[in-house]
Amino acid sequence: MKLGFMNLMSTQNILDDIKFAIENDFNAFGIGLDWEQNWSLKPQTIKKIRQLAESNSIQLDVHTAYFLATSAVHPDVRKTVIKILKSSIIFANKVNSHTITVHPGYKESINIEKNYEALKKTLSAVVKFGKKYDVNICLENHANPSSPCFFVDDLLNVVKSVDDLKITLDIGHVNLTGIPMLEYYRKVKDYVINIHVHDNDGTSDQHKCIGEGNIDFRPIFEDFKKNNYNGPFILEIFTHEKLIEGKKNFLSIWNEV
Repeated sequence: MKLGFMNLMSTQNILDDIKFAIENDFNAFGIGLDWEQNWSLKPQTIKKIRQLAESNSIQLDVHTAYFLATSAVHPDVRKTVIKILKSSIIFANKVNSHTITVHPGYKESINIEKNYEALKKTLSAVVKFGKKYDVNICLENHANPSSPCFFVDDLLNVVKSVDDLKITLDIGHVNLTGIPMLEYYRKVKDYVINIHVHDNDGTSDQHKCIGEGNIDFRPIFEDFKKNNYNGPFILEIFTHEKLIEGKKNFLSIWNEV
Protein backbone atom coordinates (compact mmCIF):
# COMPACT_ATOMS: atom_id res chain seq x y z
CA MET A 1 0.00 0.00 0.00
CA LYS A 2 1.34 3.41 -1.01
CA LEU A 3 0.84 6.21 1.51
CA GLY A 4 2.48 9.62 1.31
CA PHE A 5 1.98 13.36 1.41
CA MET A 6 2.41 16.47 -0.71
CA ASN A 7 5.44 18.55 0.15
CA LEU A 8 4.72 21.47 2.43
CA MET A 9 4.38 25.10 1.36
CA SER A 10 6.36 26.11 4.45
CA THR A 11 9.36 23.91 3.58
CA GLN A 12 11.82 25.90 1.51
CA ASN A 13 13.84 22.86 0.42
CA ILE A 14 11.86 20.01 -1.10
CA LEU A 15 14.66 17.58 -0.27
CA ASP A 16 13.96 18.13 3.43
CA ASP A 17 10.40 16.86 2.94
CA ILE A 18 11.57 13.82 0.98
CA LYS A 19 14.03 13.01 3.77
CA PHE A 20 11.16 13.40 6.25
CA ALA A 21 9.16 10.93 4.13
CA ILE A 22 12.05 8.43 4.20
CA GLU A 23 12.63 8.81 7.96
CA ASN A 24 8.94 8.25 8.70
CA ASP A 25 8.32 5.33 6.33
CA PHE A 26 6.15 7.08 3.77
CA ASN A 27 6.41 5.47 0.33
CA ALA A 28 4.60 8.05 -1.81
CA PHE A 29 5.25 11.75 -2.30
CA GLY A 30 3.52 14.58 -4.14
CA ILE A 31 5.64 17.39 -5.58
CA GLY A 32 3.59 20.57 -5.31
CA LEU A 33 4.11 22.92 -8.22
CA ASP A 34 1.63 25.16 -6.41
CA TRP A 35 4.55 26.35 -4.29
CA GLU A 36 6.84 29.03 -5.68
CA GLN A 37 10.03 27.40 -4.38
CA ASN A 38 9.42 24.45 -6.73
CA TRP A 39 8.97 26.47 -9.92
CA SER A 40 12.66 26.62 -10.84
CA LEU A 41 14.38 23.69 -9.17
CA LYS A 42 18.03 23.29 -10.12
CA PRO A 43 19.03 20.29 -12.27
CA GLN A 44 21.06 18.81 -9.41
CA THR A 45 18.00 19.07 -7.11
CA ILE A 46 15.79 17.35 -9.68
CA LYS A 47 18.39 14.59 -10.04
CA LYS A 48 18.57 14.19 -6.26
CA ILE A 49 14.76 13.96 -5.97
CA ARG A 50 14.77 11.10 -8.45
CA GLN A 51 17.66 9.34 -6.76
CA LEU A 52 16.10 9.55 -3.30
CA ALA A 53 12.70 8.38 -4.57
CA GLU A 54 14.08 5.45 -6.54
CA SER A 55 16.52 4.25 -3.87
CA ASN A 56 13.77 4.33 -1.22
CA SER A 57 10.89 2.94 -3.37
CA ILE A 58 8.90 6.17 -3.12
CA GLN A 59 6.23 6.68 -5.77
CA LEU A 60 6.08 10.27 -6.99
CA ASP A 61 3.17 12.36 -8.24
CA VAL A 62 3.50 15.87 -9.65
CA HIS A 63 0.76 18.19 -8.40
CA THR A 64 0.32 21.06 -10.85
CA ALA A 65 -0.70 24.49 -9.60
CA TYR A 66 -4.33 24.57 -8.46
CA PHE A 67 -4.71 28.17 -9.66
CA LEU A 68 -4.06 27.49 -13.36
CA ALA A 69 -6.93 28.60 -15.61
CA THR A 70 -7.30 25.14 -17.16
CA SER A 71 -10.81 25.83 -18.43
CA ALA A 72 -9.96 29.27 -19.86
CA VAL A 73 -11.97 30.17 -22.95
CA HIS A 74 -9.53 32.79 -24.27
CA PRO A 75 -7.22 31.00 -26.75
CA ASP A 76 -4.08 32.85 -25.69
CA VAL A 77 -4.66 31.99 -22.04
CA ARG A 78 -5.31 28.38 -22.99
CA LYS A 79 -2.03 28.24 -24.94
CA THR A 80 -0.14 29.51 -21.92
CA VAL A 81 -1.78 26.98 -19.60
CA ILE A 82 -1.01 24.13 -22.01
CA LYS A 83 2.61 25.29 -22.17
CA ILE A 84 2.87 25.24 -18.36
CA LEU A 85 1.24 21.81 -18.13
CA LYS A 86 3.57 20.42 -20.80
CA SER A 87 6.55 21.68 -18.82
CA SER A 88 5.08 19.89 -15.77
CA ILE A 89 4.99 16.65 -17.78
CA ILE A 90 8.63 17.07 -18.79
CA PHE A 91 9.50 17.70 -15.14
CA ALA A 92 7.55 14.57 -14.12
CA ASN A 93 9.54 12.55 -16.62
CA LYS A 94 12.82 13.88 -15.21
CA VAL A 95 11.96 12.76 -11.67
CA ASN A 96 10.45 9.47 -12.94
CA SER A 97 6.87 10.27 -11.98
CA HIS A 98 4.20 8.64 -14.12
CA THR A 99 1.31 10.85 -13.00
CA ILE A 100 0.51 14.51 -12.81
CA THR A 101 -2.57 15.92 -11.13
CA VAL A 102 -4.36 18.71 -13.00
CA HIS A 103 -7.17 20.93 -11.69
CA PRO A 104 -10.27 21.90 -13.66
CA GLY A 105 -9.90 25.68 -13.46
CA TYR A 106 -12.72 28.15 -12.94
CA LYS A 107 -16.00 29.21 -14.45
CA GLU A 108 -15.28 32.45 -16.25
CA SER A 109 -17.95 32.53 -18.93
CA ILE A 110 -21.66 33.36 -18.81
CA ASN A 111 -22.10 30.20 -20.83
CA ILE A 112 -20.48 27.51 -18.66
CA GLU A 113 -20.51 25.06 -21.55
CA LYS A 114 -17.78 27.15 -23.17
CA ASN A 115 -15.60 26.54 -20.13
CA TYR A 116 -16.21 22.81 -20.30
CA GLU A 117 -15.38 22.69 -24.00
CA ALA A 118 -12.20 24.69 -23.38
CA LEU A 119 -11.26 22.36 -20.51
CA LYS A 120 -11.71 19.30 -22.72
CA LYS A 121 -9.54 20.83 -25.46
CA THR A 122 -6.80 21.66 -22.98
CA LEU A 123 -6.85 18.22 -21.39
CA SER A 124 -6.89 16.45 -24.77
CA ALA A 125 -3.73 18.28 -25.79
CA VAL A 126 -2.04 17.57 -22.46
CA VAL A 127 -3.00 13.86 -22.41
CA LYS A 128 -1.60 13.47 -25.91
CA PHE A 129 1.65 15.13 -24.87
CA GLY A 130 1.82 13.05 -21.68
CA LYS A 131 1.78 9.81 -23.66
CA LYS A 132 5.14 10.75 -25.20
CA TYR A 133 6.66 10.74 -21.72
CA ASP A 134 4.67 7.85 -20.19
CA VAL A 135 2.89 10.27 -17.86
CA ASN A 136 -0.79 9.85 -16.96
CA ILE A 137 -2.91 13.00 -16.61
CA CYS A 138 -5.26 12.91 -13.61
CA LEU A 139 -8.08 15.44 -13.28
CA GLU A 140 -8.90 16.33 -9.68
CA ASN A 141 -12.45 16.97 -8.51
CA HIS A 142 -12.83 20.60 -7.46
CA ALA A 143 -13.53 21.92 -3.95
CA ASN A 144 -15.68 24.85 -5.08
CA PRO A 145 -19.30 24.39 -6.27
CA SER A 146 -18.98 27.43 -8.52
CA SER A 147 -16.13 25.76 -10.43
CA PRO A 148 -16.13 22.98 -13.04
CA CYS A 149 -15.96 19.33 -11.94
CA PHE A 150 -17.26 19.80 -8.41
CA PHE A 151 -20.20 17.44 -8.89
CA VAL A 152 -19.57 13.87 -9.94
CA ASP A 153 -21.60 13.95 -13.15
CA ASP A 154 -19.68 17.01 -14.38
CA LEU A 155 -16.37 15.32 -13.58
CA LEU A 156 -17.46 12.17 -15.41
CA ASN A 157 -18.62 14.15 -18.42
CA VAL A 158 -15.15 15.61 -18.87
CA VAL A 159 -13.25 12.39 -18.18
CA LYS A 160 -15.39 10.36 -20.58
CA SER A 161 -14.90 13.01 -23.27
CA VAL A 162 -11.09 12.85 -23.20
CA ASP A 163 -9.52 9.51 -24.13
CA ASP A 164 -7.13 8.12 -21.50
CA LEU A 165 -7.77 10.89 -18.97
CA LYS A 166 -7.64 9.61 -15.37
CA ILE A 167 -8.86 10.95 -12.02
CA THR A 168 -7.21 12.07 -8.81
CA LEU A 169 -10.03 11.67 -6.32
CA ASP A 170 -9.95 14.16 -3.45
CA ILE A 171 -11.93 12.72 -0.53
CA GLY A 172 -12.11 16.03 1.32
CA HIS A 173 -13.59 17.71 -1.75
CA VAL A 174 -16.19 14.97 -2.17
CA ASN A 175 -17.36 15.63 1.39
CA LEU A 176 -18.33 19.17 0.37
CA THR A 177 -20.71 18.08 -2.40
CA GLY A 178 -23.49 16.60 -0.28
CA ILE A 179 -23.26 13.47 -2.42
CA PRO A 180 -22.68 10.27 -0.39
CA MET A 181 -19.00 9.33 -0.49
CA LEU A 182 -19.59 5.77 -1.71
CA GLU A 183 -21.99 6.91 -4.43
CA TYR A 184 -19.43 9.40 -5.72
CA TYR A 185 -16.55 6.92 -5.65
CA ARG A 186 -18.46 4.08 -7.28
CA LYS A 187 -19.31 6.29 -10.24
CA VAL A 188 -15.69 7.24 -10.90
CA LYS A 189 -13.71 4.26 -9.56
CA ASP A 190 -12.74 2.92 -12.99
CA TYR A 191 -10.79 6.12 -13.69
CA VAL A 192 -9.18 6.69 -10.28
CA ILE A 193 -5.41 6.11 -10.05
CA ASN A 194 -4.56 8.62 -7.32
CA ILE A 195 -6.36 9.69 -4.11
CA HIS A 196 -5.96 12.73 -1.86
CA VAL A 197 -6.90 12.27 1.79
CA HIS A 198 -7.83 14.93 4.35
CA ASP A 199 -10.80 15.73 6.58
CA ASN A 200 -13.28 18.60 7.02
CA ASP A 201 -16.66 19.33 8.60
CA GLY A 202 -18.50 19.49 5.28
CA THR A 203 -18.68 23.30 5.12
CA SER A 204 -15.29 24.23 3.59
CA ASP A 205 -12.01 22.82 2.32
CA GLN A 206 -10.17 22.71 5.65
CA HIS A 207 -7.46 20.08 5.03
CA LYS A 208 -7.77 18.74 8.57
CA CYS A 209 -6.11 15.63 9.90
CA ILE A 210 -8.09 12.39 9.62
CA GLY A 211 -10.45 12.27 12.58
CA GLU A 212 -10.77 16.02 13.00
CA GLY A 213 -13.76 16.38 10.67
CA ASN A 214 -16.96 14.46 10.01
CA ILE A 215 -15.82 12.08 7.26
CA ASP A 216 -16.43 8.40 8.02
CA PHE A 217 -13.41 6.82 6.34
CA ARG A 218 -14.24 3.19 7.13
CA PRO A 219 -16.85 2.55 4.40
CA ILE A 220 -14.80 4.23 1.68
CA PHE A 221 -11.63 2.38 2.74
CA GLU A 222 -13.58 -0.87 2.55
CA ASP A 223 -14.61 0.00 -1.00
CA PHE A 224 -11.04 0.84 -1.95
CA LYS A 225 -9.95 -2.60 -0.78
CA LYS A 226 -12.84 -4.32 -2.56
CA ASN A 227 -11.74 -2.62 -5.77
CA ASN A 228 -8.08 -3.55 -5.15
CA TYR A 229 -7.06 0.08 -4.87
CA ASN A 230 -4.01 0.23 -2.62
CA GLY A 231 -2.70 3.69 -3.39
CA PRO A 232 -1.13 6.01 -3.81
CA PHE A 233 -2.90 7.88 -1.05
CA ILE A 234 -1.57 11.41 -0.61
CA LEU A 235 -2.26 13.06 2.73
CA GLU A 236 -2.92 16.75 2.11
CA ILE A 237 -2.15 17.87 5.65
CA PHE A 238 0.32 20.69 5.96
CA THR A 239 2.50 20.25 9.04
CA HIS A 240 4.96 17.47 9.84
CA GLU A 241 3.33 16.91 13.21
CA LYS A 242 -0.12 16.45 11.70
CA LEU A 243 1.29 14.20 8.97
CA ILE A 244 2.56 11.76 11.59
CA GLU A 245 -0.83 11.82 13.31
CA GLY A 246 -2.62 11.50 9.98
CA LYS A 247 -0.54 8.49 8.98
CA LYS A 248 -1.25 6.81 12.32
CA ASN A 249 -5.01 7.47 12.02
CA PHE A 250 -5.07 6.36 8.37
CA LEU A 251 -3.34 3.05 9.09
CA SER A 252 -5.47 2.42 12.18
CA ILE A 253 -8.61 2.49 10.02
CA TRP A 254 -7.06 0.85 6.95
CA ASN A 255 -5.74 -2.13 8.86
CA GLU A 256 -9.10 -2.76 10.57
CA VAL A 257 -11.38 -2.78 7.53
